[in-house]
Amino acid sequence: MNWARAILVFAVGTLSFVSNYSVGLTQDSGLYGKPTDPNSSFIRILDATASSAIIAGSSIENFSDGVSPYVNVKPGEVEMSIGPKTATVTAEPGKYYTYAALAGGQTKLYTDAVKDDPSKAQVYLYNLSDIKAVDLVVPAARATALTAVALGTAQSVSLRAPLSLSFAIQESGKTVAETAKIDLKRRSGFTIVISGSAGNYHVIALENYLNQ
Repeated sequence: MNWARAILVFAVGTLSFVSNYSVGLTQDSGLYGKPTDPNSSFIRILDATASSAIIAGSSIENFSDGVSPYVNVKPGEVEMSIGPKTATVTAEPGKYYTYAALAGGQTKLYTDAVKDDPSKAQVYLYNLSDIKAVDLVVPAARATALTAVALGTAQSVSLRAPLSLSFAIQESGKTVAETAKIDLKRRSGFTIVISGSAGNYHVIALENYLNQ
C-alpha cells in the first residue's frame, strides 16, 4: 500500500456518524469557528429548480445548483418564497435548518446538527433521487463512507483533513453517479446531493457557507 492510499484508508477508517436526520452544514468562513448565537436561527434552501429565494425577508440571489447559503433569522415562524412557491416553518433558537424540495412536489425540513472539529471536514449526502438507498463510496480508498442513505433522508460523516477526494454514489454496489474531486479542508462542510429518477441521475457537490 503506497503512502497516499494509506492516508485515504486512515481518513475513511476514522469516520464518525451523525444521525440520519440531522445534517450539519458549516465551514471556516461561514459557521465553523464561530459561537452559535442563542438568539438566532439559520435556514437554507435545497431546491434543484431554484437559483433565488426570499427567506424571512432577505433576498438570496444566484446561488449554485439549487443550494442556498444559510440565512440568519429570528426564531419563530419564518416565511420563505422560492419562485411561486411559499412556505412557513418554525425555527427554534440556536438551531440550523435545511428546507428541501423532494421528488413529487413533497418538501422536508431537516434539523442540521452543526459540528466543530478542528481536525476534520464533514461531508453530507442527501438522497433526493428515486433510489431506495444509496452508499457514498471513496473509490481511491476502496472504502464506504456512508451506508444505506434512504430515499428522502440524509447522513453525514467526518473525515480527517486536508485531503482531496472524489466520491461515488452507489446502489447495491453499482455506481450511479460520481463527484469531481473535492478539496476537503479542516472545519469545512460539503453537501452532496443525488437526484433524478429511472436511471437518469444527477449529482452536485459544493461547499457550505453562511450568507453575509
